[in-house]
Amino acid sequence: MSVLKASVTEATQRLLGFLEHTQVEDGSWSVPYTGPNFLLPLYVITTYLTKHPVSQKDRFRFVAGLLSPQLADGSVGLHEESVQGAVFTSAISYVALRILDEKPDRPELTRMRNWIHNAGTPVKAAAWGKFILSILNLYDWSGVTPVPPELYLLPSWVPVQPINISGYVRIVYLPMAYFYGRRWQAPLDPLLRELRKELFPQGFDQIDWPKHRADLAPTDHIVPETLLVRLAMPIVRCLEKWIPPFIRRKALHLTYEHICYEDEQSDYIRQAPVNACYNTLAHFVEGQTDRVARSWQQLPRYLWNHTDHIACQGFTSSKVWDTAFTLQGMTHLESSLAPKKSIQEGCHYLVENQVIDELPNPRRYHRLPRKGGWPFSERKNGWSIADCTAESLLALVAARPFLSSPPSPSVLEDGVRFILSYQNRDGGWGSCDRVVGPLWIEAFNASHVFADIMVDHSFAECTGSVLSALALIRNEYPQMQSKGVDHAIAEGIRYLSETQRPDGSWEAVWGICFNYGTSFAIPGLIAAGLSKEDTRIVKGRNFLLSQQHADGGWGEHPDSCLLRRPLPSEKGLVEPTALAVLALLASGSKENSAVVRGLEFLLKQQKADGDFPPQPIPGLFYRTTLIRYDHYKRAFPLKAFAAFLKS
Repeated sequence: MSVLKASVTEATQRLLGFLEHTQVEDGSWSVPYTGPNFLLPLYVITTYLTKHPVSQKDRFRFVAGLLSPQLADGSVGLHEESVQGAVFTSAISYVALRILDEKPDRPELTRMRNWIHNAGTPVKAAAWGKFILSILNLYDWSGVTPVPPELYLLPSWVPVQPINISGYVRIVYLPMAYFYGRRWQAPLDPLLRELRKELFPQGFDQIDWPKHRADLAPTDHIVPETLLVRLAMPIVRCLEKWIPPFIRRKALHLTYEHICYEDEQSDYIRQAPVNACYNTLAHFVEGQTDRVARSWQQLPRYLWNHTDHIACQGFTSSKVWDTAFTLQGMTHLESSLAPKKSIQEGCHYLVENQVIDELPNPRRYHRLPRKGGWPFSERKNGWSIADCTAESLLALVAARPFLSSPPSPSVLEDGVRFILSYQNRDGGWGSCDRVVGPLWIEAFNASHVFADIMVDHSFAECTGSVLSALALIRNEYPQMQSKGVDHAIAEGIRYLSETQRPDGSWEAVWGICFNYGTSFAIPGLIAAGLSKEDTRIVKGRNFLLSQQHADGGWGEHPDSCLLRRPLPSEKGLVEPTALAVLALLASGSKENSAVVRGLEFLLKQQKADGDFPPQPIPGLFYRTTLIRYDHYKRAFPLKAFAAFLKS
């Protein structure tokens, strides 16, 4: 064991050297937060629709970014590691490439177009693809799933009123409702006329659009519509004909008011790139040139400039999230090993990016209180998130011995108060929202390619993070919100107890998948007071032990997220191995052979410069679309090394 300890110490020092070298000036760690293949095409399409030209220098890099995920058959999948294409992403990628002046006879475009034709043309695209093409005048609104803006005029007790829908989804469907209500389409120009011919060899004017609303290629029919959606859509179509014009005008005015509110409260950064692009176009349609200009000052923040191409990120960054995890590893090292300067600078970044103001009249605009929380990326994003807040609190509290001026107690108390306010009735925590509406409104999901989007459900990994943070607060600051913290912890334990699967695992939504959820749930429950011999801990631990690969590592195939059962990866991977080691150390002895083999796996993977080799994408959202967390391969091993050396 002493030999292993020496090896882990040496590996930790190399990893710290790499992290100190890559820490950016503001104190954070910054990596590309890319993955979904529908983001960059939408960005390029927005430049075209708002008449915001792409420079010739950038044009080639955008083209390279659009072509980089193309598969051998010519298609483009939902995400960077897709093994099959989707009509949705292939069609809008083709349009974006043509917007960038690529010729239709370029071999890559020829193969892409042929694949789209063979898949049934864009009439077979998922709902979001049909929507984007309708805005471009490359599809007809009568063939699009209705998103009536009048939903915003309904009382809040009506389940489908947007106030009852998850914030991540509501904020995208807000501008979609605006465009659907206006039936706005780009004026036809020579390029769009050519694209109609190129995309629809059957003849654009010959298509019976309404019958294709739910006509989907198998590649775009990942999440089937419910019977409720199929029955409701024709009824909505019929009812729309009877909406008085003044009601439609009122609804459009209200949706645009919401759009302006979201933009103003985030300094036009917005929550994420989809609503950022749509909102920019809404201002263009409204003739608000100042708002369009402010939008284009911020939109490039979503781009990541690789050496040879441009990619579009899912947020402007993942800096708060990655910095919090990195600091947790650093602060659990003994004083002689811990990099004090990096810790101090990282803590400064976290404190500077806590959300410190409250939204004006938040419930009118379907928002919850946000003060005291931490966002995923940066303060100006303005969306406080429960587990980002929990991980930031864990980092800041543990960092106190290394700081000359520890964070003010008010910083911590505001964070705790925010977390307590976001607990769901089932005892768990989600991400950017509480569950407000009934869970059955999930039946109205008509996206075709994303699962469980209508409600910001409680999640095992988020709840595990929050339990760890609240337990630390209870130990270090016993008087801080003591009654609320005790109750919240008890309820969080109840949620994880009720959602543990028969095999001992917990299912995650933001990571892959059963290993990820279990690796957050176990430390959270241990921190909350469960003993290592508790049946729930033993079952969870046994699940992790059963998932260890022959090479000593852990790894899970992304398909486990959609199939909702554990599927092993071909070999061990860095991130899930580090997380499993952390969970096993929290619930057992460091001398356990599985822990030793897991650490030895990590040591073998580490490169000479302290970093780890590129890994498959470890994150996802809505069970179907992978998204990068490239810093996990550094932050999680550092935490695992620190936990082993401390145990």
